[in-house]
Amino acid sequence: MDKAATPYSKTAPLVFAVVVNWNSRTNLLECLDSLEKVDYPRSNLEILVVDNGSTDGSKRGLDREHPRVTLLENRDNLGYVKAANRGIEFALARGADYVWILNNDVVVDRDSLSNMVDAGESQESIGVIGPVVYKYFDPENAENCGYRVDFWTGRLKKLRFGKDVFSSRARHLEDVESNMGCSNLVKSKVFERIGLLNPAYEIYFEETDFNVRARRDGFRVVVVREARVWHKVAATMNNFIFRRAYLLLRNLLVFQYLNARPWHLVVFIPYFFLLHIPYFLIYGSIYGMKIRLPKFRA
Repeated sequence: MDKAATPYSKTAPLVFAVVVNWNSRTNLLECLDSLEKVDYPRSNLEILVVDNGSTDGSKRGLDREHPRVTLLENRDNLGYVKAANRGIEFALARGADYVWILNNDVVVDRDSLSNMVDAGESQESIGVIGPVVYKYFDPENAENCGYRVDFWTGRLKKLRFGKDVFSSRARHLEDVESNMGCSNLVKSKVFERIGLLNPAYEIYFEETDFNVRARRDGFRVVVVREARVWHKVAATMNNFIFRRAYLLLRNLLVFQYLNARPWHLVVFIPYFFLLHIPYFLIYGSIYGMKIRLPKFRA
C-alpha cells in the first residue's frame, strides 16, 4: 500500500500520533510499521501507544519491534476515549502542534501525514484534518470521505468520493461536518479552545461530537484528497458485537442530546424508537452472524 513519496521538506510542526490499543497486538504492530515509514521528519513525529491493560503480548511486541515508540500503560481497560484523552494530554504537555488520533486497525500511507499537515498549515481556520479512508481488504475502494450530520434523524450521511466531495480533480481539500474517527489530525489549539474528547461516549460518536464542537467554535473540519489510510473497521469491537450495538445506540442518543436543537429532538426521538432500534436489531443480527459463522470453502 506504500507508494513513492517526496519527503516532507517544510519546517515541520511537532506531531504526536496517539494510538489506543487493547488486546490487538497484530493490528497494532502493522499500524506502527506504517507509521514508522511515513515521509514526515522522524525528529518531529512522536509515536505514542496508550495500552488499556492488554494481556495478549502487545507490550512484548512493542519492545521487540518498535523500541522507539513511547508506551503509556493503563492497568485496566479505561475505554477508548479515556485512553485517547490520556495520550492527548501527554502530547499537549510536551508541546505538540498537532495530535494525530488513530485507531490501531489503521494502516497509513507514506505521505498521509505530510499532506494533512500541509493542509492544516495552509489556513489558520482549519482545525481538524482527515484523510480519505479506504477499505483495508479492498484497498482501492474509498470507504469514507467524511460525513454530513442530519440532526433531524441522527443519521450520518457518508460523503461519496467523486460526487459529494472531490467531484473536480482540482479539488484537493473539502469541508465536511465530521471525519471518520479512525484518523483525525487535530491542531493543539482546538483542544485548548473546546477541550478533549467527551468521556461520556467511551467509544463511538466521540469524534463526531468533537468535530461538531470544533465547527461550532469556528474551526474548519476538512478531508484531504491526497492523504490516504486503510481501515479494517471495528477489528477489536467485532469481538464484542452486542456491546458494540448497545454503545452505538446509546451514544447516538447522547450525541443528539448534547448537540441537536430542541426542534430536532421532536423529530429525532420518535425516529430513534421507530426506525433506529429496529434497524439495529435486524442489521446487527445479520452482521453478527456474518462475522461469527465459519466460512466454508468448497
